[in-house]
Amino acid sequence: MIKSMTGFGSAAGEIKGYRARLEIKTLNNRYREFIVRVPHFLGAQEEPLKKLINRKISRGRVELWLHLDLASGREGPEINFSLTLAKRLKEILENLQSELGLSGGITLENLLRLERLFFNSEPPHVLEDADPRSLWEDLKVLAEEALEQLWNMRGNEGSLLQDDIFLHLDNMSRSLKELKAAATGQPAAVTKRYQARLEELAETIVDPSRLAQEAAILAEKLDITEEITRFASHMKNFRALLELSEPVGRRMEFLLQELLREANTMGSKSQSLQITELVLSLKSELEKIREQVLNVE
Repeated sequence: MIKSMTGFGSAAGEIKGYRARLEIKTLNNRYREFIVRVPHFLGAQEEPLKKLINRKISRGRVELWLHLDLASGREGPEINFSLTLAKRLKEILENLQSELGLSGGITLENLLRLERLFFNSEPPHVLEDADPRSLWEDLKVLAEEALEQLWNMRGNEGSLLQDDIFLHLDNMSRSLKELKAAATGQPAAVTKRYQARLEELAETIVDPSRLAQEAAILAEKLDITEEITRFASHMKNFRALLELSEPVGRRMEFLLQELLREANTMGSKSQSLQITELVLSLKSELEKIREQVLNVE
């Protein structure tokens, strides 16, 4: 069964005293593209996460977020304030005010805007010093759980895409059957019109042998039997792809191009309103399938 490129999965747990939530979202894309957002001190874990995702996803835009918060019961980092630095900054601001001739005084609000006055006694890279293997095992559990949700959602979406594509293929099969019947009578109808036109121009009976020769040449040019046969073969191959569990989106795109090529050739050879309308019907169904295939992995 085909898979959609659209899906979402998430998982939550605790990593080394932090509440962690990992989310993975995938969108349709011609190739595989990664956007990974994790805290900077966990940058070394990006590549292992990508490799894990690569085993499940071969195509599409992948967006991964890892959110960390202090676990309940754990105190936050101690905030310290530098009084010496505050006095020095106040002195600098007062000198600057005097030099520029600015009115007003230096207030506490002015100083509070200076983030350099505050710092954490706990370094921002708490998890950076953790054992990488142990840290990866915790992350891997979350990633695999999120991927499982994502995989199931992509499968459900793929099932809906599959049903819709089969519907359009069935519509094309009916149109192709009518087209085949209509194409059988096209050479005879064209020959009849050709004969009538020649007799009208010549105001006499045209040599039957000459007429047969010209009609045969014209009938060969207008014959769409080969195009119909190839179109039916491509449709059969397309149906087979829908039954596969492996990524087939690119192969589907190729077959759609070939199907459209055959439809355009049949349309260019048409000398019948009925055939033209049937070809337009085929192209309409192909466009609807193309829109769905854009989401197939």
